[in-house]
Amino acid sequence: MPRCHLLPLFTAMASLAGAAGNHDWPVYLADNASSQYTALDQVTKDNVSRLQVAWTFDASKYGAANRTLLECNPLVIDGILYGTTASKILFALDAAMGEELWHFDPYAIIFGEEAASANRGWPNRGVTYWTDGNESSLFYAAENLLFALNPATGKLIPSFGDNGSIDLRQGLGRDVGNLAYAPTSPGIIFEDLIIIGARMVESLPSAPGHIRAFDVRSGRQVWRFNTIPHPGELGHDTWPEDAYLRAGGANVWTGMALDVECGLVYCPTGSASFDYYAGDRIGQNLFANTLVCLDARTGERVWHYQIVHHDIFDMDLPSPPTLFTARKEGREIPAVALLTKQGFLFVFNRLTGESLFPIVDVPAPPSTVPGEQAWPTQPRPLKPEPYSRLVFSRDQITDISPESTREVTARFNDLEPHQPFLPLSAERPTIVYPGVWGGASWGGAAVDPHGILYFNTHDMPAILTLLDTSQGQSTGEGLYRRNCMMCHGVDLKGTLAFGQQATDLVGITERMTRADFVRIVREGKGTMPPSRHLHGIEVGQLFNYLQAPGEKGAVDSASTEPVQEPVMRYSHTGNIGFTDSKGYPAIKPPWGSLSAVDLNTGEYRWQVVFGEFPALMEQGLPPTGRMSFGGPVATASGVLFIAANLDGYLRAYDTVTGKELWRDKLPAGGYATPSIYAVDGKQYIVIACGGGRGTPEADLYVAYTLP
Repeated sequence: MPRCHLLPLFTAMASLAGAAGNHDWPVYLADNASSQYTALDQVTKDNVSRLQVAWTFDASKYGAANRTLLECNPLVIDGILYGTTASKILFALDAAMGEELWHFDPYAIIFGEEAASANRGWPNRGVTYWTDGNESSLFYAAENLLFALNPATGKLIPSFGDNGSIDLRQGLGRDVGNLAYAPTSPGIIFEDLIIIGARMVESLPSAPGHIRAFDVRSGRQVWRFNTIPHPGELGHDTWPEDAYLRAGGANVWTGMALDVECGLVYCPTGSASFDYYAGDRIGQNLFANTLVCLDARTGERVWHYQIVHHDIFDMDLPSPPTLFTARKEGREIPAVALLTKQGFLFVFNRLTGESLFPIVDVPAPPSTVPGEQAWPTQPRPLKPEPYSRLVFSRDQITDISPESTREVTARFNDLEPHQPFLPLSAERPTIVYPGVWGGASWGGAAVDPHGILYFNTHDMPAILTLLDTSQGQSTGEGLYRRNCMMCHGVDLKGTLAFGQQATDLVGITERMTRADFVRIVREGKGTMPPSRHLHGIEVGQLFNYLQAPGEKGAVDSASTEPVQEPVMRYSHTGNIGFTDSKGYPAIKPPWGSLSAVDLNTGEYRWQVVFGEFPALMEQGLPPTGRMSFGGPVATASGVLFIAANLDGYLRAYDTVTGKELWRDKLPAGGYATPSIYAVDGKQYIVIACGGGRGTPEADLYVAYTLP
């Protein structure tokens, strides 16, 4: 274990302030501890209601085409704000005025003259800043490339990699070809290294999610930790012998936390691919779904804890871990807290991996699907209590109206009775709950110097069914089942995936030429990743199938490319939200909550309903809560700021009581985490407002301050 002298985290954070009168937000989610906390206290409980808009930056001037979701938590350093647009253009602003200083379009580098029409891929949540006091760099990932730019000019730094960028698909230990591979959350800096993960597709084939460190000056890969272990490495025996050559995922897509003094980086990994059937990866599957503590200099494992064994539930770890100092029985303990999709909060000694509260292994139900072997137990912490209900039982059916109760009850009777960690069935639809979206989501948690953790969650059940993909293996139907059905559904009408409605494909061949279809499938569109692993003959078969669903697609005789052998034995019918006919969740409210937990004792300080449906409020119902994407920020003055909710407000809460102090309707939904900073002694709160997820879209940043 690296030797370290533990400094109080919040003392170290204070040193991150910039010039006199300035207070920076220099790291994604505030600091290396991922604390989502600021020592600024100018905005208080007494004056927060006086907040007003200081400036608005409209990024739609760069073009509205090819938007993805806007989820950026911008950096602010020495009075300059660095953020990204919905179309993933990087920009720098005067943080006090909102005036542009420069912008950089990575797609002009990637696609050249085709940049204007290029797919802009998955969302981006921010950038990474490095300085040694003399030199400085801004790191930004787009697609499979990591760019290094001069923060003052927005120009590429030619000495980094190949004239300013490196290809992250290289150096993974095996050839991943053109498979989708793109960091959506920024890396973290330790000394002269940038440590970074990535997002990849959750079906197969998929790239491995290894964690890597690169030299900030040259772009040289310095170390790699194999999350799907190679022969001779710890955990290799928890997979099939050849899994390291073909398995994918087990990736850090959320971001990391770093203990600088100890030289330790904390990495939460996601599910292995495919994430609902794993007959091809029988075993415990280390280091998928695991909090891994690594030596930041070498990448060597210090300790780990696997949160879900042999994940066949899509229970990837959804947000960065949070570092803090716990106080128990007069002792100070360096600690790390971790939220989960399934409603559990884990708390560990961050040096040793010892849990601060008891954890028990609970029996988990077996799978009924041929070839699958569900893990017989799963860990459950006894403290804190779960922040979401664990079981969707009959007595939890929605009661917002007699009509809703009748509709949901009728559907409920046809489903597998719900229990925690119930594997999907190929015979009957299965309830996934708290939901494929959580529980907790990627917004993360705020923690104050007293060890109080603040976080938002939602309870949104989904219905999924496994489907055998062996039917029509070499036809368009089989290709559709393996590659498209999880988002576009059995009926082609599109499912609700992560709050975003997938495209209705019914009649798509009449609305689109074959050439356009091939281009979109191969290159992706919006949040749909590219499928470059499909050969031309296969894309042609998909098009033919969509012309006449249910019939075997004719093979394009003009193509001589080989058809790829199927790699997925089962797919699923889509992440279908379990709702009534009006779209309200099938379970009783609350559907969204905001919580405060004392991590020293494991006891809740408060939990309040978070978000509302205006139509239900007009009917006289109390606030029900809604889904939320993005997280909170706590301040030294005891005010908690959060947007995130689908109802579109920026809100302020009292951290002591959970009472709402103020709200303001945003011009579009702020599905991101705010940044809080000061310039020339004046405090600002800025939020990215991109909308989407079923609400109006925009490409805006809005900053608030006191008059």
